[in-house]
Amino acid sequence: MLVGLITAKTGIIDEHTRLSMSDLILCVFFPCTILMSFLDTSLLQLSSLGVIFLISVFTQVVCFVLSKHLLYIRVEPEQKKVLSYATIISNASFLGNPIIESVYGLGAMIYSAVYLVPLRISLWTLGIAFFSGEKVSIKKIVFHPCIIATFLGILTMLTNFTPPPLVIRLAFSLGNCTTPLSMMVVGSVLGLVKPNQVFNRLTLYYAFIRLIFIPLLIMGLLLIFRPATIVSGVSIILTATPAPVTISILANKYCSDRELASKIVFVSTLFSIVTMPVFIWLLTFLR
Repeated sequence: MLVGLITAKTGIIDEHTRLSMSDLILCVFFPCTILMSFLDTSLLQLSSLGVIFLISVFTQVVCFVLSKHLLYIRVEPEQKKVLSYATIISNASFLGNPIIESVYGLGAMIYSAVYLVPLRISLWTLGIAFFSGEKVSIKKIVFHPCIIATFLGILTMLTNFTPPPLVIRLAFSLGNCTTPLSMMVVGSVLGLVKPNQVFNRLTLYYAFIRLIFIPLLIMGLLLIFRPATIVSGVSIILTATPAPVTISILANKYCSDRELASKIVFVSTLFSIVTMPVFIWLLTFLR
């Protein structure tokens, strides 16, 4: 993250470069990580994968209902679009996945990949609809590289198929780029946003909702139902991630409140450096 921040401040990474890096991560590196995570799995994990998928769907529904009807009633319409999108869609891919891999290892990425399927569907349906009112793009959902990699991984698990060694080495090498580049992208967000006047009542309120309230809500429910430890851990870590870097792009494209979008990305990402380790520590109570 520090390297990303410094390179952004010195002009090595600008907004165009950051977008290109993001595309590489989502379209090349992370799909390879997903495929590799499925190679060491067994059919015994299917039930756990089903559970984490349902947790993700439930989280998306809760975030949608709260953001639409409760959390942002008194804000301006254009601000509500930004805040609602950033409440439903998080930065789980860029910030959550590296943390999942560092805490639980590569084998846990299969749970992350399944958890992110409903989130990616929300991104191309509810997320875009908040800004543009466009119809749902089924093609963008089905043919997203991460979704394709997830379905291919499930297929290899069900058929017990092992790719050729050359393919495995290629996927492993490319997948290893995911964590460092993802963290650089997150750091570049902090470097590209000017910190002047970003801390106000609305940005701090959003950071509380995204980084504390929603993760604690989901954590409380998981304490009641007690799924597998790794399922709970992955779910909470991905839920506790800050605003997505895509929010600034969409707000600018559809003439929404781009300034607010940049502010909540900066504030929530900065505070997540503190809140994320706290939630990782709290995971010990779910064992």
